[in-house]
Amino acid sequence: MRNKTIFLLCSALLSGSLSLSLLGCGGCASTQPRSGAASPSFQGIEILPEEKELSPAAKDTYAYLLYMQALADEDEELLLQAARQMTGGTLPPKAWLEGALWLDSRHSEKVLSLLALGLQVWPDDLPLNLFNAEALAAHGKAEQGLEQIQAFVTRHPDSLDARMELILLLVKAKRFDEAEKHIGSIAAGERTPMVDYYHARALIGMQRRAEAIPLLQKAIQAMPDFVEALVELAYAYEQQKQWNEARSVYEKLLKLQVSEQDVCLRLVHLSLRLNQPEKALKYFRKGPDSAAFKLTAVSMFLESRHYLQAERLLKEMLDEPGVPPDVFLMLAGIARDQRRDTELALSWLARIPATSPAAVRAEGLKAQILADAGKEKEALASVRSLQQRHARNETLLLLEIRLLARMHAMDEALDKARQAVTLVPDSPELAFTLGSLLDSLGKHDEAMKVMQGIIASHPEHYQALNYVGYSLAVQGKDLEHALELLQQADRLAPDQFFIVDSLAWALFRLGRTEEALQAIRRAVALTPSPEAEILEHYGDIAAAAGQKEEARKAYEQALKLKPANADSLRLRLGDL
Repeated sequence: MRNKTIFLLCSALLSGSLSLSLLGCGGCASTQPRSGAASPSFQGIEILPEEKELSPAAKDTYAYLLYMQALADEDEELLLQAARQMTGGTLPPKAWLEGALWLDSRHSEKVLSLLALGLQVWPDDLPLNLFNAEALAAHGKAEQGLEQIQAFVTRHPDSLDARMELILLLVKAKRFDEAEKHIGSIAAGERTPMVDYYHARALIGMQRRAEAIPLLQKAIQAMPDFVEALVELAYAYEQQKQWNEARSVYEKLLKLQVSEQDVCLRLVHLSLRLNQPEKALKYFRKGPDSAAFKLTAVSMFLESRHYLQAERLLKEMLDEPGVPPDVFLMLAGIARDQRRDTELALSWLARIPATSPAAVRAEGLKAQILADAGKEKEALASVRSLQQRHARNETLLLLEIRLLARMHAMDEALDKARQAVTLVPDSPELAFTLGSLLDSLGKHDEAMKVMQGIIASHPEHYQALNYVGYSLAVQGKDLEHALELLQQADRLAPDQFFIVDSLAWALFRLGRTEEALQAIRRAVALTPSPEAEILEHYGDIAAAAGQKEEARKAYEQALKLKPANADSLRLRLGDL
């Protein structure tokens, strides 16, 4: 239908019978196409060769029709060709925007070229400028988008929409300080719920969640269905450990039918955090009837140690068609870890077909179960049998190495670890296992090189960061660098007792005794069961800080664990 409309309009224009003012073109065509030119047809129009006889108005009209035809035919190249001929303002801003929206819907990078052409004609059109900034950001040119919208704001400082777009882009670019400054320039009378929302996002980005919460509440009070603000508020409450308040917001989102699966999962999680498993079950029942949702929710029950409820939910899934193999894996894990029933665990694993993608994981768990039952040789044979089909599988390689180490075949374990990192060179876990083996065998320099290599290729590997940082601290080398590495490890994996202990020791070696004392107290509090080395560090740091009673208790606790350096500890205890 659209093609036919364009044909009729084109025919009338070329015959000179239709005023161009209908298109906003300001003139009319007075020249007919020459005999060699393409003529209109019901199939649409074709590109005309350069026509010197056509007036500028007629050329613009033709380009307009060509542009509309390109949209009708979904022809990206033709659209840009037509756009390049639009130099006199023939195409109104809305038409440029229509073309840009269509290209954007196709995720075409040509949208940037079209918008650039449109802005040459309409440099001060607000929608075109806003869309251009968003398109640039979407195509990895966020900085350019920021510059463009900043220039527009400079020319039009009274445009609240433009300033809001600038704030949004600054937030997306994580330039939160700048975003807050621009928000501060918005007069109180201009502050809308959207302004409050973006202000809150900037504050959250700067870790000022307590300040963000009232702004989000204000935005929601003005717009009760403001979904984005509700989501941010729920998350902010979670981060502030205000579990009940977070749950209340998620319940509102559930009523609004927003992302049902995700919201129900958050409600399950929060109810478990509040030790309310029955409420968690209620939200589980409200969730979608999908295996993905159910398995994710069950894993939350397992993580929160509500094993009976998890087992019950998993067994319910056994009655459904096409039982996911993860159900059997989870049931096997419960049987092994909670029921201490090796045979039951193995029977669950046996229900996973050998052709299943989960077969490797099943065999891996089987090997672990056998090893825990003292059947290391049987476990190793199982792993090696599976490796015949999956020679480069990282999980199997790790299992083989760890089984060999458990069997005290350390030289063989080291050889396998070296082979493994050659087979899978991009695996940080295999590399870390190699480094750990080297360290345990006294090959510290080689171990250090391996760990430093991991950090170079995987800078967020907190275990390697901890190893290198602590090793440097123990040696008293490059202590400032050691501290940086350990602080990074602590940020990546907060509240890990072994990292906090390393951090305390680095601070101590740097002479920052009071900070070290705070850190080692934290490490001791986080340790699930007493560890002699950490208690020794506690004693040394407390003694240096003049806290003799703390030091005495720490040394005494360490001695109860019968460490290898007990004599040294007794001497230090005697000096207090």
